[in-house]
Amino acid sequence: MKKILFFLIVPFFALSINAQNVFQNPGFENWTGTTPNNWNSLSFLGVNLSDITNSSESHSGNSAVSIGATSFSGMIVPGFLTNSTIDMVSLMTLFTNGIDLSNFSDPSDFSQFLNFFTDGVQLTQKPTSVNGYYSWNPVDTANEMFMLYSIVISNVSGQREVVGGSVYPLIIPASSKATYTSFESPITYINEESTPTELIFFAITTSLDTAATTFGNLLLDDLSITTEAGLNEVPNNSNNSYIYPNPSRGEFKLNVKSQVEVSVYNQLGQVVVHPMTYNPNKTIKIGVKGVYFVRVKDSNGYKTQKLIVK
Repeated sequence: MKKILFFLIVPFFALSINAQNVFQNPGFENWTGTTPNNWNSLSFLGVNLSDITNSSESHSGNSAVSIGATSFSGMIVPGFLTNSTIDMVSLMTLFTNGIDLSNFSDPSDFSQFLNFFTDGVQLTQKPTSVNGYYSWNPVDTANEMFMLYSIVISNVSGQREVVGGSVYPLIIPASSKATYTSFESPITYINEESTPTELIFFAITTSLDTAATTFGNLLLDDLSITTEAGLNEVPNNSNNSYIYPNPSRGEFKLNVKSQVEVSVYNQLGQVVVHPMTYNPNKTIKIGVKGVYFVRVKDSNGYKTQKLIVK
């Protein structure tokens, strides 16, 4: 990614987010001025530098948030939204140095963000994924892109450290105008034994064309955090396991008695099997070895189970 420059030193007020394991204002229904409550963007004297607007094109409810980049003095200011407090001086330096966010795929890459974002979701349970709905509407499909980042932090020792994270997506998606797509971004941990205490989420939209002056937008709605306690995950050794065999050689079935919806994600949050209708005794195939997350939707809601393909 080419350099995206910020040269404004921006004062920013702090918002303290006290809820546990859930985003505040996850459906973006409540707004103060041009910013959704409990969310922050790039701002100068109370004015958003990014294109942040209240959209009536929502997945549910009356509102969604629209995130778009802007052009300022010949430079691109990315669309930016986060659930945390922003240290704008440090963030400005980060982007001035030309960091390539699209290369981030390992949780350890997030360590340099540690001092830029604070006051995220306070955790009492270990998060397994961040979920929600988006509609991606670029003007230039070849150059525009969006990324959703989740950073899991532990502060048990009295010093904040990154212990996990996720990036969604790693492939620039095609336009999906007026159509919402669900996403599940599984969190990968550096150390599975760590104790998470905070989750920072942020969304970025930008363009690889540094001469661009017009941009599309990303609509976000109904964000949520899935935790180990709220996962409703069926143990692999249970007689009620949704997946068999597991581990698998690449082919597996679901232990269901009626039609359900199923989707499969890899550890990076990429969709391997798009949401599809599954009938009992049907075989699903995955050709690449690895760890996956199988998400099943039935009349009782969603259940997610880890799948290992050998």
